[in-house]
Amino acid sequence: MDRRERAAVIRLLVVCAAWAVGEALIFQLGVGGLGFVVPALLAAAAYMATRDVTWGGSDGPQYYRGRRIDRDRWH
Repeated sequence: MDRRERAAVIRLLVVCAAWAVGEALIFQLGVGGLGFVVPALLAAAAYMATRDVTWGGSDGPQYYRGRRIDRDRWH
């Protein structure tokens, strides 16, 4: 498993954990009706929070939002 696959799996686990927390909140608060919105919002927030996170180091080229970072330009 390479670095990108490992990052995708970790990101999936974070999103699933956020969904589970939302489900637990719904259960504890006894919210009915549109209660499915809370887990979905928490999962979406976790997804957005982890979109630019790089997991693990690399000696290769670095990218930020699909663009290659030229490290020599900033040093």
